[in-house]
Amino acid sequence: METVIRLLIMIIIGGFIGWITNKVAIKLLFRPINPVKILFFKFQGVFPKRKDEMAISLADTIENELLSKEVIFEKILNEDNLEEIKGNLKETLKTKITEMIPSMVKMFMPDVDNMVSNFIDKDGDKLFDEMIDEFQKTGLEKLNIREIVKERIDELDFVEFEKIIFGLMSKELKHIEVIGLFLGALIGILQFGVVYLL
Repeated sequence: METVIRLLIMIIIGGFIGWITNKVAIKLLFRPINPVKILFFKFQGVFPKRKDEMAISLADTIENELLSKEVIFEKILNEDNLEEIKGNLKETLKTKITEMIPSMVKMFMPDVDNMVSNFIDKDGDKLFDEMIDEFQKTGLEKLNIREIVKERIDELDFVEFEKIIFGLMSKELKHIEVIGLFLGALIGILQFGVVYLL
């Protein structure tokens, strides 16, 4: 009976040590946010300490692997959107141009509204394609996704960043704690076995 109690105690202690070790290790990824000096050593959470490197790395990954300029452009101006945008722009142009034509001109040229409408219907697609090509060339050159992502991460309060990470990975982080518990319990059993054999 005494042997079983010793085994249970070692399993409980081992499990507790494994669980608390992993819990503390996870917390130390984020805390302390600002450097803390203890004796001759400086301590700071891994993520706060490497926030700039992480921001650059994350920004590079997002720009190169997930959200390139081309992907953004294709999503904004895919075929379905493009036809709808062109149609809306044509109608807007027709309305605005015909509104700008003085009534005096309309008196002498009653057909002017139809002329404007026919011109936009005939040459509108070509004009819009040229505008979109120019927008793609100029706009995409100046779009710096890496810089935008890095700025957004830099502006992010670290407590908010921690909440985001915990929100995204709460289940995984709990699993790490539970694995620590089981590994600690297993080590407790092994220790008991070694002590019992000796």
